[in-house]
Amino acid sequence: MADIIQFPVAAGGKDKAQPLPEPERQSVPPIPEKGPSIRQIVWVLTVLCWPLLRFVMVCDVLFQLLRALVLWDTPGTHAGWTFTLHYAVFCYLTWFVAYGNPDQSR
Repeated sequence: MADIIQFPVAAGGKDKAQPLPEPERQSVPPIPEKGPSIRQIVWVLTVLCWPLLRFVMVCDVLFQLLRALVLWDTPGTHAGWTFTLHYAVFCYLTWFVAYGNPDQSR
């Protein structure tokens, strides 16, 4: 294993210095849990409605895609940007349901 080397006692016969007293520790009261946060409530409601919400969002994104394809050359409609926005919201909601669990430690 390992050899333990004992150092010789210092000459002069002085006793060891007394350790400093530890400062008194004040107990910090725990932060009371106030209940579920708004993010937790929104996540639970979104997950509960997710099958129906996903179907509606897929239909909406498909409609916006077809609208963007039809109105691509029409100035002033901004159908491509509208489709991009709807698709981004759909992607965010998919991520939020899959990975946005507020109970997980970060």
